[in-house]
Amino acid sequence: MIEVRIHGRGGQGAKITSRILGRSGLLAGLYAQDFALFGAERRGAPVVSFARLSNTPIEQRGYIEEPDLVVVMDDALLKEARAQVFHGVDSATPLFVNSAGTRPTLDNGAGAPAANLIFLDLSGMARRLLGREIVSSAAAGVAAKCIPAISSDVLAEAVKIELAAFDLSQELIDKNAALAREAHACAPRVPLHTRPKPPPLMDLAAAPLVYSPQFPSPAIHHPGSAALRKTGVWRMERPEIDLAKCKRCFLCYLYCPDAAIRLDSDNFPHIDYDHCKGCMVCYEECPTDAITRRTES
Repeated sequence: MIEVRIHGRGGQGAKITSRILGRSGLLAGLYAQDFALFGAERRGAPVVSFARLSNTPIEQRGYIEEPDLVVVMDDALLKEARAQVFHGVDSATPLFVNSAGTRPTLDNGAGAPAANLIFLDLSGMARRLLGREIVSSAAAGVAAKCIPAISSDVLAEAVKIELAAFDLSQELIDKNAALAREAHACAPRVPLHTRPKPPPLMDLAAAPLVYSPQFPSPAIHHPGSAALRKTGVWRMERPEIDLAKCKRCFLCYLYCPDAAIRLDSDNFPHIDYDHCKGCMVCYEECPTDAITRRTES
């Protein structure tokens, strides 16, 4: 059995990635299981999904403690959610990271073990083929490359089947299939050294709390300190305001769900990028098109 863990942010498609991978396994004649683990997390919050693929029936359930393969859809998670990403990983575990150009610097101290880190610019592929930084199909492609039973053709067919459920245009579905094929072709085929699997510690119904000692995540427990939690790192896109076009209608200020827009003494809006999550509600509500959206660099 091959166990795959996928780390992403809300809105990046981590759940879709595991669905595509699971569907690919079924089409390739394997037994497959895929599921996601998240609660009330908003767009940009760290989330995780899973896939299990096997030649024999899969009887294990629940959180994947020791993955044979890890895919990280945003390299910032290597620091922000380090304990979750590296949990159960050893030096032989392939850890594919979506990283554009600059690779994050990691120390090898506590929480950052020596892992087989493989960096690929999945975001660049997505922007070129889709026009948007949606990397779910690409992430499924790099994972599928390490599973010999899943060919590029099978992967592309799985993408088309899964995305058809979201009522997308055929053109966009075909572009995602092409993206999955390109990621599959670019990714190295890393041998997976599967380890003996211990009995499951928990079932899905008793999934771990994200703030438990076993699965720590970034949190500030001191009361009244929400401003110290800089959620701007969750952002995949950033809104930018052209004050020359702004009519000071205050709609962006009123609709911002995170109070990340302030008004200056002349009542012009300004964005607090330390806390803006990039939900783009302000962009959608602006009646004068004074707000534009930019891909976060």
